[in-house]
Amino acid sequence: MTIRDKAISGFGWTAFEGIFSQGVIFLVGIVLARLLTPEDFGLIGIVTVFIAITSSLVEGGFSEALIRKTNVDQIDFSTVFYTNMAISVALYALLIMFSENIASYFEETELRSLLNYSGIVIIINAICIVQNAMLTIRLNFRILSIINIVSSLGSAIVALLMAYWDYGVWSLVSLSILRPLIRCILLIINGKWKPVLIFSLERFKELFGFGYKLLISTIINTVYKNIYYFLIGKFFSPTALGYYTRADQFQAPFSVNITRAISNISFPILASLQNDRPRFKTVFIKFLKFSVLINFSILLAIAAIAKPLVFVTIGEKWSASIFYLQLLCIPGMLYPLQKLNLNLLTSLGYSNLLLKIEILKKVILIPLVLFTVSFSIEIVLYGLVVFSIIEYFINSYFAKKLIDYSVFSQIKDILPFLLISIFTFLPMFLISFTSLKYLTMLIVQVSVGLLTFYFVNEIIKTKEYLEIKTKALEVAKKIFNERNKKN
Repeated sequence: MTIRDKAISGFGWTAFEGIFSQGVIFLVGIVLARLLTPEDFGLIGIVTVFIAITSSLVEGGFSEALIRKTNVDQIDFSTVFYTNMAISVALYALLIMFSENIASYFEETELRSLLNYSGIVIIINAICIVQNAMLTIRLNFRILSIINIVSSLGSAIVALLMAYWDYGVWSLVSLSILRPLIRCILLIINGKWKPVLIFSLERFKELFGFGYKLLISTIINTVYKNIYYFLIGKFFSPTALGYYTRADQFQAPFSVNITRAISNISFPILASLQNDRPRFKTVFIKFLKFSVLINFSILLAIAAIAKPLVFVTIGEKWSASIFYLQLLCIPGMLYPLQKLNLNLLTSLGYSNLLLKIEILKKVILIPLVLFTVSFSIEIVLYGLVVFSIIEYFINSYFAKKLIDYSVFSQIKDILPFLLISIFTFLPMFLISFTSLKYLTMLIVQVSVGLLTFYFVNEIIKTKEYLEIKTKALEVAKKIFNERNKKN
């Protein structure tokens, strides 16, 4: 199988898993939003900040170091496993130790027990980091996708039952714990790998030498991504944070999963081409174009249907989330581009440069956040939009030096897909000003959006659209022929 075929297959499986898994979680979120309060979601949002930061500390960049290393072996795997386990146990102990102080800081006593129970996720994730890296190295995204689908479905069922039985915020806790637990168990069963009693200090230094810079940049980036949960929860209220988290959870399943699919596939493939710069550049540009074709259209469509989408799915009590959602779609559009440009640095071995970039961006971010948080949540989100645009220009700057692909060239390649997305967005958004009932409005908007997207793409006929269309027709034809053979 060629790299192109592996990329298409990997993206197909990862995208399918992302749509299915996040679709399940999204639907569960809708049901839970009707059963629970904005404050419940706000409390979990605060817990998410601390779990995300500690989880990034556990991985320590070792996963990327394993994937990038060309001659990885059992000694490397076992060394990383024991390192991850030691760090995860220490961090979980620290989280328990300081959980009462965190609860006091946010003036929410229930946070202590929520953190103590949810924190077990840190150890769960550490157990199966190696198995996940092994499957990624082999580009076995089919197995990874199936595992993620099963874990999402199983945890969702339990969370719904707990919410129905009035367990309140603990139904959200069960969702956050069971999903990684089921995933970890399935990875262990499928991976058929066990650590051996070997720890190599030499291998640790080698992997950590590359990974620690990624670790620091990951921590900085994780803090940045979750800082808004922290600040809104502290300076406003858990209820306000609940509105923010629900808005974010409407766009995140798309932007995050498209980014994850692009990132998971692009990193091992680009790493394998690190010594062939011309081919590396060609593959990088293809990844970039495919990501914006899909992500721009979806995120702008979500911004267009935000009003009826919120009212129909989770009800009028969440109306404050509508404007938040529309603003969050802008940084969501840029998220795959941010990650792809950073993957360029990582796959070429420039983890030191990646770290410097992350530090530079946060030097810009900190005063911006401190300024906007003194006004209102809306101003905070405007600041987030401004920063995401600045961040893109910083991330993409070094592509010129490394693969002769300037920011201007990137924008030139992105522009046709942005225009397609805007042409799709406009008629959809205008319908939201009509007096149609919300369910009818949503159906009409989606229908108009799909038709507009199809006809605009048929007129412009970008190479990426035609390639996706051809592949889709091939799959449909194959399924049709197989059914005819059975009959």
